[in-house]
Amino acid sequence: MTTTFVTAEEAEKLIPRRRSVHTFIRIFGWQGANVDRDSLLAAFRAAGKVEVSQDAACFEHYLAVKIDGMTTYIETNLKALAKFGLLPPARRAA
Repeated sequence: MTTTFVTAEEAEKLIPRRRSVHTFIRIFGWQGANVDRDSLLAAFRAAGKVEVSQDAACFEHYLAVKIDGMTTYIETNLKALAKFGLLPPARRAA
C-alpha cells in the first residue's frame, strides 16, 4: 500500500475549525487529548508534510504527524477529506 502525504497548508484545511482538536497517540493502547489548533498548525509546518493514515481511521483521525517524537493522529473533517479525494471508498462523509 502506498503512503499518501499532504502539505501543511492542505492539512490545515482538513482539520476541524475549532480552537482545540482531538488527537490520539498509541502507547499500550490509545491515549486521547485535545490539542490547541495553533500548536497543530505549528507541528504541520515543522514537519513540512503530513501523512494521511488509516491507523486511527476508525476514530476519524486520518492525519498523522510526529509531535514530541510520537506519531500523533489528528481528528479530521471527513467532508474536507472527501473533497480532496482522500476519503477511502468504503467510508462516507457524514
